[in-house]
Amino acid sequence: MNLAPEYNAADLQRELNDLQQQLNRMGQFLRLQPLAAAPITPKQGVIAVSDGSGAGFDATSGAGVYRYSGSAWVFVG
Repeated sequence: MNLAPEYNAADLQRELNDLQQQLNRMGQFLRLQPLAAAPITPKQGVIAVSDGSGAGFDATSGAGVYRYSGSAWVFVG
């Protein structure tokens, strides 16, 4: 990032503080998009939400939150 030779350090610091606060707020929530089908190439530990189309990611539980165990989708609730 290139700054102009003359800049207001206080204004820059306020802007950086505001950006930091926004990043902190973003980290407080995780919004998951409900999916009609399980992700194609999940990795162990992935969390996803089934929208209830069909029988869910494990073929029996329907809509809800699932985690990928490394070999199968596990219904969380």
